[in-house]
Amino acid sequence: MDARVIVIGTGAGGAVAAATLAAEWGAGVVILEAGRHMKASDLTQRGKDLLPVLYAGGGTQGTEDGSIALVQGRAVGGSTLVNDALCFRPPPELTDRWRAYGVDVSDLAPYADEVEARLSVTQIPKEMTSKANYLIGLGAARLGWAGERLRHNSVGCVQCGFRHLGCAYDAKQSMNLTYIPDAIARGATLHPETEAHHLTRSGGAWEVVAVDGRVFRAPIVVVCAGVVQTPTLLLRSGIDAGTGLQVHLQAVSWGDHDEPVDGHNGIPMSYGVLEHADVYGHRGAGYLIEGCTWLPEAFGAYVPLQGEAFDEALRRYRFLAGAVMLLRSTSRGQITLGPGGRAKIDLPLDDNDRARTAGFYQQVTALHLASGARRVLVGHRAAGWVTAPPTALDVEAGRQLLYSAHLFGGANRGTHTDAVGRVPGQPGLWVLDGSAVPEAVGVNPQVTIAALAMQGARRILAG
Repeated sequence: MDARVIVIGTGAGGAVAAATLAAEWGAGVVILEAGRHMKASDLTQRGKDLLPVLYAGGGTQGTEDGSIALVQGRAVGGSTLVNDALCFRPPPELTDRWRAYGVDVSDLAPYADEVEARLSVTQIPKEMTSKANYLIGLGAARLGWAGERLRHNSVGCVQCGFRHLGCAYDAKQSMNLTYIPDAIARGATLHPETEAHHLTRSGGAWEVVAVDGRVFRAPIVVVCAGVVQTPTLLLRSGIDAGTGLQVHLQAVSWGDHDEPVDGHNGIPMSYGVLEHADVYGHRGAGYLIEGCTWLPEAFGAYVPLQGEAFDEALRRYRFLAGAVMLLRSTSRGQITLGPGGRAKIDLPLDDNDRARTAGFYQQVTALHLASGARRVLVGHRAAGWVTAPPTALDVEAGRQLLYSAHLFGGANRGTHTDAVGRVPGQPGLWVLDGSAVPEAVGVNPQVTIAALAMQGARRILAG
């Protein structure tokens, strides 16, 4: 199949790039997506059925040593289909930070404005703040910490609590309901369940060879397959990629309250503590604390207890208010090719990240106790239940639950691509997803990635 441009991936980067290009090139735009095209009726809110379908690796993807789980969506809409719908504007600090990489994002604000308008971003109403998130806000207020109700892209949210399994009510304005339909309405063609295996260049055009053997041909290819998948695709194609991987490192904790919290009811994340952030003018250690709720399947899979203690924690599920760290990590990792051309991911933690994670365990314990919790379950095997901020916790592989739903790099601007996303020495090849982001941004990244993709796609149109 010949096209004018092929966009690989339909997440925050690919969907926006495809819709922007289709506004000018219409039927010349072909979109490839490895995952399924889910409809609201497919999103049954049953974890055992949806986790294998909606998540990369069926939800089991992680680093090679198993120390960090890496969570990515795998369906039309990418991770926007299964994220918490939180929308932060690109932090203004990025302009100065990214100059070190030769990347200029001083013009990003107008693109972010367009993205927020299309996604219908609004502040979460006070009456939609779940009890679990209210308690996190209460603890922050009692400690005098900066915090706020967050912003989301859910229109008419019914507060069912199942955002991590997609929105069965078509309320969350994820890319499968916004920019992908926009691209199709403008003439683009979507091919779901079409995983790109490798790229070749022949006769002045690119050929995208799918896993099933189909071949798609175009002079321009925009790779937005995801932070793990984009570098892997490039490496299988003989193109340099994979270094510079970075994440928002995430760790969890739960405050145990005397009265039921029922955190599974309502919006999972609606309040954020910015006291320890290093964005939007804050000068903290570099992490957000966000109220969070895990559905029973995930909670049971990752609670760091065993035997009777594990059974007791499950019985206390209704009384727990969760909080998660979102750390703008400084550790850098690498993606290489493993057996069979699969992704092999290595991300050792540096001393800075280990120290700040240990600091988070202390600060979040104080937060829970200030909110009225009688004890705190820290996501570290050596801690368990605590009634005072823990000290001397070693943050090492396998000793605590660490994960990330926000991945960056592997085809970084300023390293593997130029300052605007073009791959040097590969005419017509661009990278416009999170893998091109030069470093962790410090906040939930979907608006930033989408704005960068729009910026890059407009540059493609401008020649």
